[in-house]
Amino acid sequence: MKKVLIVMAMAVMAICLSGNADAQNRSVEFEHSSWKKVLKKAKKENKLIFVDCYTSWCGPCRMMAKDVFTQDHVADYFNSNFVNFKIDMEKGEGPDLKPGWKINAYPTFLVINAKGEVIHRVVGAYGADEFIGYIKEAQSEDKNFAALNKAYDAGQRDGEFMFSHLRSLRLANLDKEEARKAKKYIAELKKEDLLKKENWNIIKYFMKDPATDEFRFMVKNRDQFAEVVGEDEIDSKIYNTYSKQIEAYSYFYPGKGRTYDKEGFDALIKDLQNSNFARTSELIAIALKNEYSRLNEWNKYAYVVDAALDLAVLKQYDSELRYFDSAASMIAKASKDKEMLQRALRWASYAAEKETRSEHKSGYLATKAKLLELVGKADEAKSTMMASEKEDKAAEAAGTKIISVPMMKLGGMKPAKKK
Repeated sequence: MKKVLIVMAMAVMAICLSGNADAQNRSVEFEHSSWKKVLKKAKKENKLIFVDCYTSWCGPCRMMAKDVFTQDHVADYFNSNFVNFKIDMEKGEGPDLKPGWKINAYPTFLVINAKGEVIHRVVGAYGADEFIGYIKEAQSEDKNFAALNKAYDAGQRDGEFMFSHLRSLRLANLDKEEARKAKKYIAELKKEDLLKKENWNIIKYFMKDPATDEFRFMVKNRDQFAEVVGEDEIDSKIYNTYSKQIEAYSYFYPGKGRTYDKEGFDALIKDLQNSNFARTSELIAIALKNEYSRLNEWNKYAYVVDAALDLAVLKQYDSELRYFDSAASMIAKASKDKEMLQRALRWASYAAEKETRSEHKSGYLATKAKLLELVGKADEAKSTMMASEKEDKAAEAAGTKIISVPMMKLGGMKPAKKK
């Protein structure tokens, strides 16, 4: 009898544990029926419809399905608040519904009312709590995507509203509309209104073009902005706006009707030269190094890098040592002129001497060794290369070694022969 009781107790425990395990593995319950039936169910239950618009090849779609929709609190929120519908936009009803829903990327998540009207949209993959926060906005009568659009069309333009509206456009992946409306709003502000704190988030997140009167006004009146939002905020905004524009010029690739905007680049340099911003010289050094590399004008390139080193203009730049190492490496590949190589050796020596992290120092020493070899100092090149290898081993032992992974070649691959 005692054995029977023990077995029964174990069985009950197993059932309890099984039930508890199930409670920790709830998922969003998606409808597997027609869109017409989903609309009918939403109307009957007086609920909004959450739609996961996906494709079979979309990696972020799979990530959301596997890692987000399987979390208990996510499942509880969606299952209690929505009729959930998941649809492959390339199969079944997907191609017919796609144009009306204006799907332009995957994953796209829509919230639709029982009338079939899209009231909210979020594009992209997010963590669970962040995603719930974005979808909750659909349940707000004045914060969902459709309500914000309607208010904008009705003429609402205060700073707090415009930030919410522009943010909703970004969440919906409507980049062109976002840029157009942000530029128009900022351009129409009076200069004194730019200094109002209610407009700062719009300036911070949506002012992107340094070649505007509004941005130039901000740079010129940096101290006044600092009094409103703080020195770190305004300096970060100015620096990042300039930096991203420089990056756009640096990574420009021609083709498909695109041409390099040399006039725009020159205007950017002129603006920087006329600016009183503290890190102007640093930005000019970065921009001109990239520009002269693009043009293969190595004398001008070396002049800029020499000046950056001699005048210490990169002392606040996080990538200062990489700047000099990459410049030295570039000259080692592009020039055979001994004087030019000697100049590059000075840059490489500076980077190698100043670097303290083995995983970076090994590469900087390798660049220096290459240049020593090119200028005819074979013995010194050999000892420097040995030092590079020593640093490489130290990085490997510490688990900090940087491993280079080659890009996959996507072109020129022949299909396998049929057997």
